[in-house]
Amino acid sequence: MQRILVALLVVLGLLVAGCRGGGIALKANAGSDVTVAVGEQPKFDACASTGNIVNYKWTILKAPEGEMAGDAGKVIRETDANCSFTLDETMALKYLGAWEIQLEVRDAAGNTSTDTFILTVK
Repeated sequence: MQRILVALLVVLGLLVAGCRGGGIALKANAGSDVTVAVGEQPKFDACASTGNIVNYKWTILKAPEGEMAGDAGKVIRETDANCSFTLDETMALKYLGAWEIQLEVRDAAGNTSTDTFILTVK
């Protein structure tokens, strides 16, 4: 009887894990800090994130002082399909300084996870 109970608990645990995206925890991974030259098109890569991800959103948390400081809170890109992208020429960074960028990933159940990295323009 005790073996049956243990087996049922194991099966129940596997079923619950399966409902949460195959048992893989939702975890955003924005990658390492990056340094680029003025005008260079940086790559944003969240492909090391885990879980049943249905949405990626990249947002500026902090911009360099001066003209760009007002960009804090601006969404750079939001996508349902691509875990990475390169800024196009019209969005290439032209201002020196450090940008704090946040990645937010969301799963089908609406759960979210965030991670940040620093993008330095020299």
